[in-house]
Amino acid sequence: MTVFSYVHKLVFFVFYSLLALGFPAILAAQETEDSAVVIMYHRFGEDQYPTTNIRLEQFQAHIEELKQEKYNVVPLSEVVDAFRNHKNLPARTVVITIDDAYVSIYEQAWPLLKEAGFPFTLFTSSEPVDLGVNGYMSWDQIREMDKDPLVSIGHHGHTHKHLLQMSPEQARADLETASARYKAELGYIPDIFAYPFGEYSAEIGKIVKSLGLKAAFGQHSGTASSRFDLFSLPRFAFNEKYADINRFRLISNSRALPVRDILPADPVITHNPPLIGFTVDSDVRGLSAMSCFPSHLSEAAELNFIGGNRVEIRFDAPLPKGRSRVNCTMPGPGGRWYWFGLPFFIPGGTEPVN
Repeated sequence: MTVFSYVHKLVFFVFYSLLALGFPAILAAQETEDSAVVIMYHRFGEDQYPTTNIRLEQFQAHIEELKQEKYNVVPLSEVVDAFRNHKNLPARTVVITIDDAYVSIYEQAWPLLKEAGFPFTLFTSSEPVDLGVNGYMSWDQIREMDKDPLVSIGHHGHTHKHLLQMSPEQARADLETASARYKAELGYIPDIFAYPFGEYSAEIGKIVKSLGLKAAFGQHSGTASSRFDLFSLPRFAFNEKYADINRFRLISNSRALPVRDILPADPVITHNPPLIGFTVDSDVRGLSAMSCFPSHLSEAAELNFIGGNRVEIRFDAPLPKGRSRVNCTMPGPGGRWYWFGLPFFIPGGTEPVN
């Protein structure tokens, strides 16, 4: 047998052996990207609070979807560390987060997530727990959850009041008070933050960073990436109205749009309507299929493309007071959608339910 024939046969043997072992699946498992879907919930099975609640049958359907092998459900800290070190994650990486310390989390969500083996982060404001507010967990229950390797506790401030309605000194004091309470009750200070009501400014982000936290999350829809400011990362919120399984699948399979040079840099708006723009990596094709929807309008905004990959979003109707957002989506490779979102805040809006 010639050397060529031997090598030829060896190549075919290896190739067909890999096929038998499921080589395509192995390749898919090795696919990585700078992208992660971070989802958030509040209440579970509390039908009297539909704006923050998810029905148990909806939540169970979400869990069953995430059990599919294509998803990579990981702790929030793993995603934050990857972003901080600019390392890619497996495709379809998903993180579960839950805001506030409602007792339905302890009674309903935790057992289901534990059974599924899914890690999650519980963002807990300290004052409602200190006061024993009806419907909230106790510190004993939170400590019990904290002992579970699948559970991590996140920083959510003390009072759960609007940080944008505080002075910088008051906002810092609120976070420092919460840190002291976590240290007293848990023995450590959580290092990942979630803004109450998802509201923040560039200045508040700097305060959070100065206190030694690693990252901070809002509540604006969008797939997260290390391209974004680590103290203004997005999450997809789910409640009864927006929790159907088709929307959940679309979101869980989405990927981050690779963007840079995002304007405005501060989500607190001083020019209304704002001038919005961002640059998409040049290797992303099909930008003409992008649609961007301002939350206060019933139709998509006008898009201007400059130099091929600079996108500017324009609309005439000013944003209302309070919270607004713009969501941009477009088809991507493999039938998955790119999803990029931006939040905007104008002080003086009505009290949001959260």
